[in-house]
Amino acid sequence: MVSASRRDVLRLSGALMLSAVWFRSAARADRVHDEPARPGEGAASGAARESPITAWVRISRDGSVTLIASQSEMGQGITTTLAAALADELYLPWGRVGIEFAPYDPAYRDPVYNWMFTGNSQGSSSFYELMRKMGAAAREMLVAAAATRLGVSAQELVLDEGNIRHPGTGRKVGFGEVAAEAARLPVPKDARPRRDPALAGRALPRWDIPPKVDGSAVFGIDVKLPGMLFAAVRCAPRFGAALARYDAQKIRQRPGVVAVVELPHGLAVVAHGYWEAHQALYAADLTWSEGGSSLSSGEGLPAIYHESLKSGSFQTHKTVGDPVAAFTGTARVRTALYELPFQAHATMEPMNCTAQVTADRCEIWAPTQGMELAQNVAIQVTGLANERITIHRTLLGGGFGRRLLGDFIKQALIVAKAVDAPVKLIWSREEDMTHDAYRPGMLHEVSGALDPSGKLLALRHRVVSPSHMLYIWPRGMFPDLKDWTEPAAPPAQYDTMAVEGLLAIPYEVPNQLISQHSLALDIPVSVWRTTGHGPNNFVLESFIDELAADAGADPIAFRRAALGRNARALGLLDTLAEKADWSRRAPRDIGRGVALAAAFGGLVGCAAELRVSSSEIHIQRVVEVVDCGRTLDPGIASSNIAGGIVWGLSGMRTAMRFDNGRAAYSNFDGFEPLHLWETPASEVHFVQSDAPLGGTGELGHVPVHAAIGNALFALTGKRVRALPLSRSGYSLHADRA
Repeated sequence: MVSASRRDVLRLSGALMLSAVWFRSAARADRVHDEPARPGEGAASGAARESPITAWVRISRDGSVTLIASQSEMGQGITTTLAAALADELYLPWGRVGIEFAPYDPAYRDPVYNWMFTGNSQGSSSFYELMRKMGAAAREMLVAAAATRLGVSAQELVLDEGNIRHPGTGRKVGFGEVAAEAARLPVPKDARPRRDPALAGRALPRWDIPPKVDGSAVFGIDVKLPGMLFAAVRCAPRFGAALARYDAQKIRQRPGVVAVVELPHGLAVVAHGYWEAHQALYAADLTWSEGGSSLSSGEGLPAIYHESLKSGSFQTHKTVGDPVAAFTGTARVRTALYELPFQAHATMEPMNCTAQVTADRCEIWAPTQGMELAQNVAIQVTGLANERITIHRTLLGGGFGRRLLGDFIKQALIVAKAVDAPVKLIWSREEDMTHDAYRPGMLHEVSGALDPSGKLLALRHRVVSPSHMLYIWPRGMFPDLKDWTEPAAPPAQYDTMAVEGLLAIPYEVPNQLISQHSLALDIPVSVWRTTGHGPNNFVLESFIDELAADAGADPIAFRRAALGRNARALGLLDTLAEKADWSRRAPRDIGRGVALAAAFGGLVGCAAELRVSSSEIHIQRVVEVVDCGRTLDPGIASSNIAGGIVWGLSGMRTAMRFDNGRAAYSNFDGFEPLHLWETPASEVHFVQSDAPLGGTGELGHVPVHAAIGNALFALTGKRVRALPLSRSGYSLHADRA
């Protein structure tokens, strides 16, 4: 056993911690005396409390065990998976570990990025093994404390559903009885997780499903506080414009209105009820400045992209071999342009945040993916010290990367500062859709070369895209940034998300050149589910299919040859061919397409079948095979992949357009994802491997676009190189099985 300070433990073992108190849900506004140390408080302040308070595990006097979860829950199931890891190490049955969302603290940062956030499909890969090690250390500490209490050797004790038992005498003590003593022990650095975890690999009942079904689940929009007011928001319809004139006195005369608060680029109305605030705001005569963006999808935007491709400066991100020489001589060369649209996040729960700001305290209740960004936005807006700010996370009604940003939290804080009461600020659906930070549109020029035998010799990608990371790159890199909600581009060598999925492909291509022109636009853009992997895989795998057709090769056979010695990808592709019945000849009216992707630490293959009636594409079947290492929970993993398939199909018919610097669609009538009844029959299969854990939250979507486009080409001979499908004259439908 080795002693370690709290700081050492945070750094070396991911902050293994025990406490002997039960702490109420962090989503609640009320408090108990024994509450966790606030952000910034160290071991000394925690030691002065009745029982030790630390970061990851809490055990109450009645033996209840709680995981303090660093990750936000937005339907991806990560909190169930991490709680199962802890239950396994403590030999507890499923259901005996409670879950509570962590406050902001550096202890909870993602160990890869050193930043507290939820996204990039990092939950399992960053935290699963950490939770196992933390649980193993907790187990050893509990057993050591029990051995001292019982006067026996620790080796003689066994764990039995929350008790530590001595088989020889039958004596036992509960976890809660020795938790305080265990918390005083040195934290073992070499604790070993179980070799035979009982819950790993099982489809477990998710803790969040029952409250979502019975209505007791607390999303951000459900938060209720005594004396709470409501705020509605309107921002300038044109990006970058400002509020010029309004009649505040007239707005205040509306029923229920309490206050009118100016915001950067907008206005908020505060009332006793949301509908009162909304009606007053939208009845007001607001005059906006003439400045701001003037870009339009029909004219200005395409010209900017194509001119940038022609004459813009490009940052080289990857060079392999001699790509210049490879495209000369006897090589067969193909070049194509691919275009991808801007996309809205369109979360079912619109942006919202509840805040209360006093002279010396700030509390926030928010459905956020970006805890650390939110904390720092609060510091900047309120001027309060770090330890005076507390963020309570709720469940998220969809995230997709949108809730990494802090703009809606900043607005709530500005309004809360202006009124002496807690305020829940809610964006209308129209506000949410027209003031998003959109997935940026992208233009690709991609070239490929085949040698005389038809083997893939070279690939060259030139990508025109704004940075995906303007609003989410860890703001600590920008010490002089006065407003953490404003865009700030990371250094070029780190700003690689626009070429993500092109830098590490599964194929062995001897000559490669990947470059990007980083386009500056006055349209707000940020990450969107699948980040760069989704759009770039559409280009890569569609173009691989083009080269296969040029070589006169079967699409799977061509990919097998290009994979070379990549045994993991070859095995997955063979499994996909088997599950999709690729060797079976398809009926004449059915097109079949395939695509492969390496993303988020995993591999996924997709096969799609479709038929075409007039201009309507009818999806018959989608099959995906996934290798994400071990499948920790097949139920959760399957739902993530299946949801990704639907998300991918929706993204083939949605697109955000712009008209004179403003979003053209404000609701689902213009930006229309798939309806439930339109989703196709899908199959999800998993390949178990010893590869490091990969993520499934975004993986399922990545190869969908290309698989559908390739199936369409196989059936019609027409290649889709621009999305949405309506640009090629098609509409998307699905035939339910």
